[in-house]
Amino acid sequence: MISELTAQLRQAKLAEATAKADRLRLEDLIEKQFTKPDGGEGSHTDEEVKITWKINRTVDTAKVQAGWDSLGKNAQSAFRWKAEVDLTHLRALKDLDSAAYAQAAEYITSKPAKPSIELLKD
Repeated sequence: MISELTAQLRQAKLAEATAKADRLRLEDLIEKQFTKPDGGEGSHTDEEVKITWKINRTVDTAKVQAGWDSLGKNAQSAFRWKAEVDLTHLRALKDLDSAAYAQAAEYITSKPAKPSIELLKD
């Protein structure tokens, strides 16, 4: 039973990879039919397709944290902060400082993640 399912999963993964490569190739061909907007951001819509160009921006968090106090309020407003769980430290707290763990846990919602399935043999 498991051998059949893993064989089907391999086929599905191959079909998925092939479909993704095809989709990306076609998207590239469509995009080449249009001129990218000045500045790299914008969109174009015609009867059959809408293309949106975006620019991904990343932040050097350590650098921003180090220079935070030297930034003016307007410059600081260009950044949003999102707390993330440091799982290594959280697990250590559970064993080493149960009071601190309990404080932190009040702000954390835990829910089961989708199981990861890795095919081991090709």
